[in-house]
Amino acid sequence: MLIMERNMVGVDAGSVYPTAERFQHSEFGRIGDAYRVVNTVQAMYDAQDIGDDEVAAADRWYREFLFATVGVVEQRPNAVASHEKGDVHTWMLGRGKCSVRINDVRHAMGLCAHVRLEMMLAREMSFSAMARQFYPGLSEARARMKISAQCALILEQLASFYENDRINKK
Repeated sequence: MLIMERNMVGVDAGSVYPTAERFQHSEFGRIGDAYRVVNTVQAMYDAQDIGDDEVAAADRWYREFLFATVGVVEQRPNAVASHEKGDVHTWMLGRGKCSVRINDVRHAMGLCAHVRLEMMLAREMSFSAMARQFYPGLSEARARMKISAQCALILEQLASFYENDRINKK
């Protein structure tokens, strides 16, 4: 269960929590005893704006983007190490394939969708931060609502893109 918290009134002296300054910059959720930053995808999922397919598509895009741009493989928490170790050549071929898939998504969905995906997933920007970038003249609440709706739509399109890609490969 995810518990959203902002203020830390009456905390245990022996417990470890994010600093008060850190709490001002991010939304935190408590899962068991651990505090985690709640990202925009989790916020949309909790609000039932998106479903499991969209969350999986966001996770796939993020992992491919990270591998293509930085060369880092981030393992899923429940992943089983059943892959073969490769050499530098297979590693670079894998990065190249991820780059092509990211480029295919950018080409299919457009640059505006790609920029929003990058801000939401790669840079982990909040809706408020994205709203300030895209809609500086609007009220924060209205701009945040617009960005949230756009991000939900983009994740639905991303999930559809991956599903169509899977069907076309058969």
